[in-house]
Amino acid sequence: MFGQLGYLISESFRGWKQHRTVILPSLLTIFLCSLLLAASFTALGVSFKLISAEKSLYVIEAFLSENVPEDSIAVVKTRLEHTRHVESVSFVSADSALADFRNHFSADMLDLVEGNPIPAFFRVSLSAKARNPADLSEVRNAIAEESYFEEVQAPIKWASRIASWKFKMVFWPICISILLLITLSLIICNSVRLSLMSRKLLVENMKYAGGSYLFIEFPFVLEGAAQGFVGSSAAILLLGLVIQSVARMFPIISTGVAYFWIVALFTVLLETSLTGYFSFRTVRNFLFEKKSEQE
Repeated sequence: MFGQLGYLISESFRGWKQHRTVILPSLLTIFLCSLLLAASFTALGVSFKLISAEKSLYVIEAFLSENVPEDSIAVVKTRLEHTRHVESVSFVSADSALADFRNHFSADMLDLVEGNPIPAFFRVSLSAKARNPADLSEVRNAIAEESYFEEVQAPIKWASRIASWKFKMVFWPICISILLLITLSLIICNSVRLSLMSRKLLVENMKYAGGSYLFIEFPFVLEGAAQGFVGSSAAILLLGLVIQSVARMFPIISTGVAYFWIVALFTVLLETSLTGYFSFRTVRNFLFEKKSEQE
């Protein structure tokens, strides 16, 4: 049994040298398709991350005027809570705002001013149904009309951009991934069929000698799976180096690709599984065709 297994494994990798004119172009094409596929999966993951973070844009910050007394804060909060499309309202005191500023920015920026330059403000979150640029602008304008507030801020431009890009950010990576998977399937089937044609006599002799389907198919399946593994692994390593270099130059994108190695593992497993499966199907169909010809 172990002798047969050793023969089948050696036969799988012997084809890499004997049929390199078929294997190398296939391997290069798998590498390029895997590179594009992994990049597409990464872009899709970044898109989903942006979409999941979109709700944080639908928050309005209304800064109180200095002449608003503290005993009016509860009244102002109640008015805001009853504003249309508002889901929740939280009050941030001037001291809390200053502490939060120190956590996120350099304290040197505050040395140029005396006291606390950051006023108290209300953070207003919109309801799920109102998370669109039009309602965000409407609520922002309604709050700005109140005399309690000195300044009302809302990221309307960013919300509008993401809302307009949302469909494209998901649609195109999915389409490209599907097209690449179809292309890979055709390439693998063609590569295995060419390899079969070059070893047609060997396959027929193995069949006439009483070799089972599994015995005949195993070298081709292992060879195909190895091509998928090698090609996709090389593509992942190259893409990983590129992403690390880009992340060093633009640290802001490092959080968006933090899960890249999950995408990498998924891509390698997917490529290896696809190449192994389509190798199996191609050889099995070939054997069935030969069987029907004999009958």
